[in-house]
Amino acid sequence: MKNLICTLFLACSAVCFLSGQNRQLPEFFEQELNRLYGIDPDGGEENLRRLVEGYGELATRFYAQPDDIREENRYVEGHIFYNLACYQSMLGMKREALLSLGIATDRGWTDYRHALQDSDLDNIRSEPLFDELVENIREKGDYIRILQNAGPYDRQVSDTLPTFTYLPADAEELLRVREYFQLDTVAGQGDEISRIKNIMSWLHNLIRHDGSSENPAKRNAIDIYTVCMDEGRGVSCRMLAQVLNECYLAMGFKSRYVTCLPEKHDDPDCHVINAVYSETLGKWIWMDPSFNAWVTDDDGNLLGLMEVRERLIAGLPMEINPEANWNNENPTEKEWYIDSYMAKNLYYMVCPVRSEYDTDTRAEGKVRTEYVDLLPIGYTSFYKGNYTTHNPEYFWQAPL
Repeated sequence: MKNLICTLFLACSAVCFLSGQNRQLPEFFEQELNRLYGIDPDGGEENLRRLVEGYGELATRFYAQPDDIREENRYVEGHIFYNLACYQSMLGMKREALLSLGIATDRGWTDYRHALQDSDLDNIRSEPLFDELVENIREKGDYIRILQNAGPYDRQVSDTLPTFTYLPADAEELLRVREYFQLDTVAGQGDEISRIKNIMSWLHNLIRHDGSSENPAKRNAIDIYTVCMDEGRGVSCRMLAQVLNECYLAMGFKSRYVTCLPEKHDDPDCHVINAVYSETLGKWIWMDPSFNAWVTDDDGNLLGLMEVRERLIAGLPMEINPEANWNNENPTEKEWYIDSYMAKNLYYMVCPVRSEYDTDTRAEGKVRTEYVDLLPIGYTSFYKGNYTTHNPEYFWQAPL
């Protein structure tokens, strides 16, 4: 379980700056973690000792780095020490495991719900210090409680804000995208919802998600795909969402890519997914190409980002589609994806005013993209957009 969690952490941890720049992990971290992932913790005491030694050596190398590298990657430090605590606990090294867990909680490990359930920590649960450490995690990482304590929205329009616009499907650039990817064949002949799902699942299988990758210079669907094929690599959630956005627009679906962000300004992780407007349902629905995921209520009705956030706050049940996965390697569990990862990253949201082609590419003479932040009242965002609103009715208005 730890290896899966760390794999997903590295896959999703690059900061989704609105500038489109990603923070890069030092190469040796990735190389060493990949080596440690290959050691099966269920393979006996010898493997556990190798893992304890390996993570201990990795921690030593981490502390040998310059101060700026250590601080920039302190969330990696938290994950290193959480893994170390698990393996030490499994070996009965209680004192060492508690020390490692304390460092993990101080340096970025915030997955409260996982720590409550992780059987690898069972050997230290009865220790007096354990409850104190878990409560420290809860203060930083009980993301549903953090959402519940967030300021309210103001549903009264009080600001003069721009109208969201969407590039029409007959725009020359989108016609080229539609033809290049043969999107009519991809979408199929089914109803609106099946076509929306088909396009998202196709992209999930076409381009690998790699949260630590460098974003291409040209950030439109065709150029992003070409770079991935030429270099044999994946791209960040932000780039995947932009490819999907252009594919939806090319097929006549109104779509946005939405950056979903946490409360904490020092949290280096966010996630970017798509909101596509369903004329059939009369609302925006959630489509996440990084995890091939959509979200439903307990009756199977598709939900949008705002609905998911509201249901998390209200404690209402939700499900994700059983096909949801990361890179067709690891299934995505609802408890991690919704209750932890996205609960953290739905504190506030940002999206462009204009949904169009090549939105994120920076080039001389190109008009810079404008963004709108949807914030709880009383909160100041770290990634300040051009416009701010506390009104979800404005932010999620139906396309004109």
